[in-house]
Amino acid sequence: MCRIRHRLAAAILVLPCVLRAEFVRPARAQQDARQQRSGILEFPNLGPVPGSTELALGPGPGALEPAMTLGGSAGILGGSRRVGRTPRTTRATPATTVVANRGLREPEALPGPQPPPAAVPLPAPAFDERIFDDPGPPDGLTLDAAIDRMMKANLDMRALRHELTQADADVLTAGLRTNPLVYMDTQFIPYGSFTPERPGGPTQYDLNVTYPLDVSGKRKARVVVARMARSGIESQFQDVARRQIDNVYKAFTTLQAAWIDLLMARAAVRRHEQVLADVRAAGRAAGRTDARAAADTIDHLTLVLERTRSGLGEAEEAYADAQDGLAVLLNLPAADVASLAPHGSLRDSFPTPPTADELTTLALRCRPDVHAARLGIDRAGAEARLQRANLFEDVYLFYDPITYQDNRPQNLLSAHSWAVGLTFALPIFNRNQGNIARAQSNLSQSKLELSALERRVVAEVRLADREYRRSCTALDQIEQAILPRARNMLHRKTKQLAAGTIDSDAYQVHLDETAEIVQSHRDALLRRRRAMLDLNTAVGLRLLP
Repeated sequence: MCRIRHRLAAAILVLPCVLRAEFVRPARAQQDARQQRSGILEFPNLGPVPGSTELALGPGPGALEPAMTLGGSAGILGGSRRVGRTPRTTRATPATTVVANRGLREPEALPGPQPPPAAVPLPAPAFDERIFDDPGPPDGLTLDAAIDRMMKANLDMRALRHELTQADADVLTAGLRTNPLVYMDTQFIPYGSFTPERPGGPTQYDLNVTYPLDVSGKRKARVVVARMARSGIESQFQDVARRQIDNVYKAFTTLQAAWIDLLMARAAVRRHEQVLADVRAAGRAAGRTDARAAADTIDHLTLVLERTRSGLGEAEEAYADAQDGLAVLLNLPAADVASLAPHGSLRDSFPTPPTADELTTLALRCRPDVHAARLGIDRAGAEARLQRANLFEDVYLFYDPITYQDNRPQNLLSAHSWAVGLTFALPIFNRNQGNIARAQSNLSQSKLELSALERRVVAEVRLADREYRRSCTALDQIEQAILPRARNMLHRKTKQLAAGTIDSDAYQVHLDETAEIVQSHRDALLRRRRAMLDLNTAVGLRLLP
């Protein structure tokens, strides 16, 4: 009989820790999915073309062009998702307070003498760390496959590829020559006829061809500007791909986190069902008095089981949100979203990245936005040369291959002749002063923008590198120092509880702290994985898998 009583009490003691370990995770997974949703559903755009003469601040008030644009810059990466929590070192609140805050009340301990230590069944562990090693379904989607599909099927990327086609059309337009002009006229047409008293004429018929001559090289300068603009747009498109790959990183890690949380929530439901089944079996074997106490315990455990199932529903919802977020980026059909699952472990061994200085050098050499800004300086210089070429307008060559003079009214032979002429503008008033000054100012502005971008990239890489190395240190500290001690402490406290040297409240406080350490371990794994992928985005290369 004493064994039955203590089995009931042990089952109750396991319950708060299970609640603590499992109820936190679905909420955290759903929060992670909601935090990533805004970035996943971003509408990417190329942004202003570096080196162009367009206003960097956008159209001014009252302009006809819309001032709103979709999308936004990626901002500084790394360090923005430091979700790992430090395990508590101070004494936690009593277990009854923790349970009461969650809307539950811990039932009173069943009366009865304590059995011998050897006869006491130890509580089952409230968590299983092997879940963190779960790689997902074998036929699941890997990160590499997700990136490949995004580059091929993402609708935003496919739409932005038309910018390159339009840039090619601009190059073609810039190289077109000005069409020549053909002019025909008739002169000396009399009102009636010419007479000796009122001589005139003879009537003249002209055919004129006017051909514009680009003496200052405006057409070549336009072609150079258009080709540089096309190269800049290509680099901008590569930068959009870099940012969209970062969105895939975020969506994929969110899906991995939601998958782990879903597995833990399912395991929690199974444990609660097993505990409830054990308590019911023990209650049926107990006497009438113990059976009444067991009935109260069964009611309480049934309520807890329903709340755990509710937590499982939240985890399933968070997992579905993560599936939808990744499916938007990959342009998956609606019928395939429900079967989307990640494949890949968070515990894989990863190579050590280069030093911060080497990463900075790589980023300044490989980042497509930096390359686009450098091309923008070349384009700004070409724009300045184009405006100086526009100082001189085209020279119009006039050629009259035939002029026919009708002398028939005077009974004379008609005459044929030709003419040639040249028409050009005198650059006295309009020498394109304003556009030349604007192009020179734009060149200086583009150089300053490149310097500012390089400084931001350096800071971004250092921040991402610092976050990655700190996340690795934090994870090593948890796995090598904190988790082993937590396991040993849990084992000792469990034995002390069985021996009766500590009460249930003190044991519950330790279970609560252990569950928080496990939660910190989960967050530290995700933090390292996200920091690793952020470092790839900051450098602009896939240095880490």
